[in-house]
Amino acid sequence: MKNVFFASLFSLCLCALLTVPQPSAAADKPEVRTSAQPCLHGLPLWYAEKAGWLKDAPFTDTFMLFASGAPQTEALAADQWDVGAMGTVPTMMASMRYGYKLIGISNEEGATNDLWVRPDSPLLKHKGANPAYPDIFGTDEDWKGKKILVTTVSTGHYALTATLERLGLKDSDVDIVHMEQGQAMTAFNAGQGDILQLWAPLSYVAEAKGWTRVSSGAAAKVMIAGGIGVRKEFAEQHPDLVVAWLDLYMRGVEGMKEHPEQYVKPLLSYFNDYCGLELNENQVRMEFKYRPLFNVAEQIEAMENPDKLPAWVRGVANFMLAQGRIKKKEYDRYVQANFNIDPSFMKKLAALRAARGQK
Repeated sequence: MKNVFFASLFSLCLCALLTVPQPSAAADKPEVRTSAQPCLHGLPLWYAEKAGWLKDAPFTDTFMLFASGAPQTEALAADQWDVGAMGTVPTMMASMRYGYKLIGISNEEGATNDLWVRPDSPLLKHKGANPAYPDIFGTDEDWKGKKILVTTVSTGHYALTATLERLGLKDSDVDIVHMEQGQAMTAFNAGQGDILQLWAPLSYVAEAKGWTRVSSGAAAKVMIAGGIGVRKEFAEQHPDLVVAWLDLYMRGVEGMKEHPEQYVKPLLSYFNDYCGLELNENQVRMEFKYRPLFNVAEQIEAMENPDKLPAWVRGVANFMLAQGRIKKKEYDRYVQANFNIDPSFMKKLAALRAARGQK
């Protein structure tokens, strides 16, 4: 992997966002500002412009790319974007602090929030030391005191904490060093740290380097749902635009779910040409292998089933409360508000599609 990969990703972390303006011919339409990250969840609206789907849409779209959930949430607080997708932790923080509405699931990413070691790691001597969690490598003694490079207050951090809990450990039993993803990978590649926390697509780069995945959210048996959401004021003022935007977004999600091979090249272009990564087609195919996607009916069922999305988000909220990142009063209000989960827009989309004779 060339140094330009790390340089480009690191520069992405430093710059707040990039935008893709739409053609001036559509200037008479209202604007919707979409936010995403260099992840699978960013493809639908980026691809919608490339594929010409926006031509008949009742809005123009400005696409905004962020390095991670923290700057994305800060931009939301400043009213810089309207609708988008990000991980569970920033979705939760945005919902709790700013009334951000969780209107869908971009993907389930438990398997792609993972932890990696080099080939000489002592953790590799013990696979499945705890029979209840056979996909976690190492014993509690193997992990204790290890220096772990982590993007903290993130879904990856949640996967790490869940792993430690399965081993009978706490965050305080290891040495957690905060780094953004590109910075952490560069440091680990140079020999720093014992364990590296990543999320896809960088996970596929780690695998290509010969590093070994020693745990993940899935290995620790926690569900990590990426969130599709909308700024509270925009949802209240422009509900029809939210549904129209969601229609295009779900067209992309369902296309990837039903015909993944057709989306390999578009996703590769999104990652490499737009986000500045250097992946190959086989690595991109792993996105469809490891990230479960949900169609409209499955979205509605997951949002309304207390044992699905509400339970998955509760797990993250419990993590953030234990981390001291949120206050008990905030937590209680969030739980009472059913985690700001709002299935109404997805239901309106289902009704709209039914009226059009679509499934």
